Amino acid sequence: MWSIELDGSFENFFTNRVIASLRHERQIATEAERAIEQLTVKQVVAWFVKDGKIRTEQGTDAAFLNL
Repeated sequence: MWSIELDGSFENFFTNRVIASLRHERQIATEAERAIEQLTVKQVVAWFVKDGKIRTEQGTDAAFLNL
């Protein structure tokens, strides 16, 4: 078994990633009218594809993700 030593900067980075992911998952769940726990991989991927198309067709201000 392996282990990883975590320093404060990694923990901060990882915490920020989890929070950012949760923001997306909440939006996807809201649009799908279901709980986050009920989302499928297919729904999540479809949402990211849809948001990308919105960004391409309507511009970054119309999309959910701020890339």
